[in-house]
Amino acid sequence: MKIALNLLYLIPGVVGGTETYARSLITALGRLDEDHEYTVYVNRESAELDITPADNFTRVVCPVVAMKRAYRYGWEQAILPLQLRQTKPDLVHSLGYVGPIASSKPQVVSVHDVNYLGHSGRRTPVGRRAFQFFVEKTVKRASHVITISKFSRGEIMRHLGVPEDRVSVVYCAARERPVDATGAGHESEVVKNVTQPFMMAFSSLSAHKNIARLIAAFARISSEVPHSLVLIGHMPEKSAAIRAELERAGDNRIHFTGFIPDEDVDALMRRASLFVFPSLYEGFGLPILDAQKAGVPIACSNVAALPEVAGEGAILFDPLSVDDMAQKLRRSLLDADLRETLSEKGRANVQKFSWDTAAQETMDIYKTVAS
Repeated sequence: MKIALNLLYLIPGVVGGTETYARSLITALGRLDEDHEYTVYVNRESAELDITPADNFTRVVCPVVAMKRAYRYGWEQAILPLQLRQTKPDLVHSLGYVGPIASSKPQVVSVHDVNYLGHSGRRTPVGRRAFQFFVEKTVKRASHVITISKFSRGEIMRHLGVPEDRVSVVYCAARERPVDATGAGHESEVVKNVTQPFMMAFSSLSAHKNIARLIAAFARISSEVPHSLVLIGHMPEKSAAIRAELERAGDNRIHFTGFIPDEDVDALMRRASLFVFPSLYEGFGLPILDAQKAGVPIACSNVAALPEVAGEGAILFDPLSVDDMAQKLRRSLLDADLRETLSEKGRANVQKFSWDTAAQETMDIYKTVAS
């Protein structure tokens, strides 16, 4: 069987969890599948990515700059179908929401969530409408939809009208790259400048990441705990409310790192007393499994797919309630026994997720669609 993998959406370091999904799944497919031929279509930004893990994988670099989304959509819808007509795959799998609608080949599409319907993120209104148009057309055209949680499956069925027999859940897993279990081998200036104890979270310009409420919750307990709050990534828009909460917590208690490499993220995560994930909406929540793999206790939102992914390895809070978040953070930071229990349950929970399992389930879907 000849399989085309559409990665024209993938912008390294920009598309977040969907990059981890694509690269990890392809690596696992390379381990497990020696029988089928894979052709991977990438853009210029992804031309150097390691996405040909075995001899039966071929890379095709399309002259597309994916940051220019209109250009990418144009190539994906007009030129990619012509490329597929020449290579004649048995099916096409688009791993990032949108596929070549005009292609006559059987299609599988991965739709990770329908976040774009309620949270604009960094897209403009026009960009959001265009994205929604192509997602809905792709889903209607596809023979099968893959998603990454039961929560997202329900959302896709409800909002996109996909029958339940055409959408399957294939869970993600923690990142597979080797890490230093102690963190002692990586001592960048960023890591050295963060003093323990601290809790950490990932910051973002996107409002649904809920960083403003996390800062407010930490400000309420900062006088009761010795920990600082380390936020990996960029500060959200600094409104008057956020400035007030930063002053309340103390300028030296909350640290924004800006963008830092994965090695720094891993080193800080292993040293954190608590990992906090206050998001209002996630189709999966990969950082939860990364934290559990590192043995870090977790406090996270009780909404969307996060309880499904975290299992018993996290203490849950209402992300819309600063009071509830503050209460759960205080309890987690002051109760060493609770943190140890969460760590143990987290390590057990992360074992339930495997990229090899995800690859095998994806291959089973390929066989069903191709037949």
